[in-house]
Amino acid sequence: MTNALTAPARTALAAAAAAALLLVVGCGMHNPYPVGSFERGAFYAERGNNVEAVAALESFVRHNPTDSLAAEAQYLKAMTYMDMGEFPLAAVEFQILRKDYPTSERVEDAYFQEGLAYFDQVGRIERDMTGAYDARNHFLRFLESYPRSAHVPEVHAKLQEISDLLVQKRLDQVKVFRQLHRHQAVGVVLDDVLASEPGSSLIDEVLWQRAKNAEKLEDADTARSMYERIVANHPESPYAKRAAEALRRAAAADEG
Repeated sequence: MTNALTAPARTALAAAAAAALLLVVGCGMHNPYPVGSFERGAFYAERGNNVEAVAALESFVRHNPTDSLAAEAQYLKAMTYMDMGEFPLAAVEFQILRKDYPTSERVEDAYFQEGLAYFDQVGRIERDMTGAYDARNHFLRFLESYPRSAHVPEVHAKLQEISDLLVQKRLDQVKVFRQLHRHQAVGVVLDDVLASEPGSSLIDEVLWQRAKNAEKLEDADTARSMYERIVANHPESPYAKRAAEALRRAAAADEG
């Protein structure tokens, strides 16, 4: 007889050893902090265990609403929802922080992050733009409340991004009207964009499309005005050279 283990026995032994190792590792990864503590929620959050983090932080805030760490727990809970992509829930949690802990140092950050939560709900250009308008209104109020905030540059960048998103949505609408040969409607939409989104980085394109639309409508004065605005206000635009050439052609035609 031999003392060597059979192949099935070796397989079973290896499986048992692996299971034991996983058990040891799993125990080592257990949260070492007591149930109901802030540290327990922070431990989960740092390791990306978001569902457990939210539950632990919620428990801490609910049972310790006046604790010095309650506002921080509320903020961390909201940020965990952000990490999970649960932006509507995150926005609500940031609102709760600002309402329940108005003197907290986290209020300014929560106000800013709430705006990001609204913006992140927008998604793709094909979707409803309500979140973009909500985000813009929120960020404008933020600038009024915290004009010297360290977040101001990022807020301005987000406002620019929101404006571009809204303009692109309208340009997609213009494309449909153009395909339907509804040139009057194209002009109305582009004029509205020029009036409502003057800060967009896409305004040079809007001016160019409005000029070409005016030519379709045989409105030479409007076309000239659009070309002049491109040349004067957007000299670095890829449309600037073509706008200048269009103005020269128009001037030559007038002289002729």
